[in-house]
Amino acid sequence: MERYNSFHLIHKGLRAALYQTALHLQQTDFTSEEETEDALDRVREVVLLFDGHAHKEDQFILPAICDYEPSVVATFQAEHVRDEALGEALKAGIERRLQAATAAEKIAAGNCLTQCFTGFMVFNLEHMAKEEDIINKVLWRYYNDDEIRKIVGQIQQSTPPWMQDFYSAWMLRGINNAEAVSWMKAIEQGAPPIVFRTVLQKAKQVLPRNRFHKLSATLAEELQPA
Repeated sequence: MERYNSFHLIHKGLRAALYQTALHLQQTDFTSEEETEDALDRVREVVLLFDGHAHKEDQFILPAICDYEPSVVATFQAEHVRDEALGEALKAGIERRLQAATAAEKIAAGNCLTQCFTGFMVFNLEHMAKEEDIINKVLWRYYNDDEIRKIVGQIQQSTPPWMQDFYSAWMLRGINNAEAVSWMKAIEQGAPPIVFRTVLQKAKQVLPRNRFHKLSATLAEELQPA
């Protein structure tokens, strides 16, 4: 039997944010203030997303396994410290580009920021893969799926709506339609109606038109009263 993977949806969303931001940085003309500001905003958002994600893991996931596997917890806490340092380096790279005066300085700062983001991306891709392998196995060993879902529910309840909006947008971009339907059906069945309507509206905003139409049609069919 396939076990519940608490990282699956959020990690798909975070990977999408990394991939799209990395590509955007590669395409940015850092001598253009308009293009640069857009790129810097995207980097700021990624740092915010990963900082918040790590904080929630430190607050809810790692304490749940600390008594059982303290060495695993110590390893991932150390990786979160490393991740925070990489985020701070990105913030410094943003500031360097903002302070650049000449075209040559702007290009050099942009290239440095792009390289720094690549390092951040590689680290986090590897880090998330290890979480999905190691931490999931520990959770599955000591908790049933309902207990793991309860932990995830605590994370969601502790996340401010404005922050959840960012995560939801990237999760929708990063998952396939079958996963989106399953996720949104769970929201419709277990959350207040306003939450479902908010996520559906977010899907309309961030997904390509054809994909949203397929998603909404499937939801309408599967959510019909029996």
